[in-house]
Amino acid sequence: MERQKSTLVITLRALLAGWIVIVFGTSLLIFFFSPLTYETYHSNPILNALRTVWEIADEMGPAVKLSLVLLFGTFVFLFKERIRQDRVLFYASSIGFALLSMLLVLALLPADLSRGYGVGLTGRRFDGKMMPIYATGAFLGGAAFAYMYRRLSASK
Repeated sequence: MERQKSTLVITLRALLAGWIVIVFGTSLLIFFFSPLTYETYHSNPILNALRTVWEIADEMGPAVKLSLVLLFGTFVFLFKERIRQDRVLFYASSIGFALLSMLLVLALLPADLSRGYGVGLTGRRFDGKMMPIYATGAFLGGAAFAYMYRRLSASK
């Protein structure tokens, strides 16, 4: 029972890390690479960037954030036992789950719940200029999950 609890705690902590990277990593990428313009909050460019990234992440609707983590977590819990053994497969699968979660949220979340993401940000579900940003954010989030899971598993 203790091992199951420990594995659950590790998985949840790693999911949190992956989710943070998906949300804030995507926000950072939107800030730097999207064709959208943002308000200047501060004359210091570093402070302005941090504030803007926070604002972009904050503008992302709760339904988007929850959908991303629930889908990603569901895929992880369903397939974790099959992929956990091999490091390369675990990283590749985790990244694939994050990318699939991102695609499902973009495709299926209604526009009125997609505030600040996908159709709620640009008016199009699969905007060609934004897809590389969303995909890179999901890729990094999946990699962060896998890294954190492996690291926490090794330290227990």
